[in-house]
Amino acid sequence: MAKISYSRIGFLLTCFLFPGLIGTFASFSIPAPVVDEQHQQAALDAVLNAPTPAAQAAAIASLPNDVDADTAAIVTNGTAPLPARIAAAQANMRQEVVAQARAEAYKIRLMVITMTILGAIFGVALLGPGKQ
Repeated sequence: MAKISYSRIGFLLTCFLFPGLIGTFASFSIPAPVVDEQHQQAALDAVLNAPTPAAQAAAIASLPNDVDADTAAIVTNGTAPLPARIAAAQANMRQEVVAQARAEAYKIRLMVITMTILGAIFGVALLGPGKQ
């Protein structure tokens, strides 16, 4: 009867657990820029589609809480007609979302590299010194 090697079982578990952990952590980061864009777009649409001037003023007043500061400033501080300010704010918002997505992608890649290296080190430590 063969002896059970707990270090080899641990190594096998590590081979499956690390990719699973990496995927789990990455799955939380991937949709963040898209969700952020949807919320900001809804706030800008609320300004543009407000049924009354009072509702539009309230939607504009709440923009600093609903969109990033640069996008809100384009609408609140601009002098152009409101549809033009909203269009400029949407363009600005999309540029910032792309930059945010690129930053998230970089962080995910860095996390995958780090977790891969740590997994390899952990796997080597679990296997221990070889039999001679």
